[in-house]
Amino acid sequence: MATNTNLFADKETNNWIKASLALNVTKQGFTNFLDTELQNVHANVGKSCGNCPIEKLIPCPTKPHCSKRTRKYCPFHKSQRPQPCPTCDNVKQNIILQHRYGGPSWRNTRAEKWTHDYWEIGKCFLPPDGYSSVSSVQESDFNGVISIMLNCKHFQTCLSSTCLSPPPPNNQCPLEKVRQIGRDVRHTADCKVTDADLQDYFQTLSTLLADPICLQHDSFAMTACTRLRDLQNDRNSVQELGELLKESHQTLTHATEAGERISQEAKRTLSKAMQKLDAAIKCGEQRLKRETEVGEQRIESKTHIGEERIGSKTQHGEQLIENKARDAELCIERTVQNAIMRMNETSQIDYERGVADRFHRQPSSLDTPRPFNSECGISVVAAIYLHRQPMG
Repeated sequence: MATNTNLFADKETNNWIKASLALNVTKQGFTNFLDTELQNVHANVGKSCGNCPIEKLIPCPTKPHCSKRTRKYCPFHKSQRPQPCPTCDNVKQNIILQHRYGGPSWRNTRAEKWTHDYWEIGKCFLPPDGYSSVSSVQESDFNGVISIMLNCKHFQTCLSSTCLSPPPPNNQCPLEKVRQIGRDVRHTADCKVTDADLQDYFQTLSTLLADPICLQHDSFAMTACTRLRDLQNDRNSVQELGELLKESHQTLTHATEAGERISQEAKRTLSKAMQKLDAAIKCGEQRLKRETEVGEQRIESKTHIGEERIGSKTQHGEQLIENKARDAELCIERTVQNAIMRMNETSQIDYERGVADRFHRQPSSLDTPRPFNSECGISVVAAIYLHRQPMG
């Protein structure tokens, strides 16, 4: 069942809710694309030895990672001292060459996993802090996904020129505009978005997801485009809306844990939205339960009435069948009796005719009318009588 995102009385607050959900939908649309392309990046930078932690590969001091409070103590190198490794150094240099600004996020990555985990290479292109515990593209947030696409120069080959022209960090770059949408939504002071801005957000995000080079042929990106249209036109199910709200709330929580300054109003508004949606779901479930109970009662009543009607009709039908059967039996009995009587009569007549023919004169003499002869009549009667007597 479709629902709408009008969880608040204020229209612009509802617009902000839609914008927050749109960011998560868009991020999900990029996950398969990033997975595929980061595997290509992994193949291009080469394989490490698999034994060196990142602390061994970074000289000390290296800004901004090393911040010595004393001459002898570096928090970044507290467990490992720098130690050159030709194999890993080669991979490290290739990662630096792939980074648009030449400053990979070494704090986020575990170099000992570079040899087999492409995501650990991808984490070098994330924002500087807060992503070390993120174990996959799917677990990353919108800001992280867009940062990889902006910071890793490989994506210049799989996005159309319009996405990166003018090139970053120019704020007119379409991909930079997309990242700015995320910042504006997360850092809002009042959790309000105008109708015009909301339509611009949907248009910008949908255009990027439909980029013709690769994303237009990616099923995840196309599904995200459809979901954005549904969100824009209030065609999402209650379940999907609830899932999106939870994901958006988790995104803000993760950003806060990563040290990003997130608007407290944003977190409160999302929490209120989740509460309102939960209340609406519970209300709907209670209403559905009541309607179901009423429906069951109606069905039970209709069933009982139907059973009574069927019983009455059955009883009436049985009585009719019984009456018909009795009438048929009587009719058959009368027919049989009449047939027996007719058979008896016919047998008697045939018998009497046979006896009479035995003693009768020839047909030629009988055909001529003659005066009644009493002696002759008596003789015929006597003959019949004698014939009926038992033969001695």
